[in-house]
Amino acid sequence: MVRRFSDTIHVRSGVQDGAEGVPVQFLWRGRLYVVRDVLSHWRERSAWWEHSAVAAVHGDADAPASTAPASGGVGTAVRRVLEVGVLERVVWRVEASAGRAGVVGVYDLAHPARPGTAAVSEVPATPVPEDEWQLLRVSD
Repeated sequence: MVRRFSDTIHVRSGVQDGAEGVPVQFLWRGRLYVVRDVLSHWRERSAWWEHSAVAAVHGDADAPASTAPASGGVGTAVRRVLEVGVLERVVWRVEASAGRAGVVGVYDLAHPARPGTAAVSEVPATPVPEDEWQLLRVSD
């Protein structure tokens, strides 16, 4: 069964096979999950129309203050949405379990793409802050 989420998670990254930024542990709903294996990773486009900067341009009162176009105007907020790093995310499909003896499941973890990481097979060169990760899907 596959369940979809958009929960913010905290991820600890490490080095695996010479690649940096590979998730090794993540904290979700108060439980620590240990990554057993990285099955795949890829880049995918985000839904630009769901971005908070678009909501701010349209005057949505619930849009976060950090994306509101107050200082730079509407054009600045729109340009922000069109940046590659905002529109794309890197997704890691991993096998993980809660603790060492937990049942293994498949989890899709994602973070915004970083500028300068153009190829699908590239791993981000700069570490991703722990609070920019999201859990997208769980198969167990």
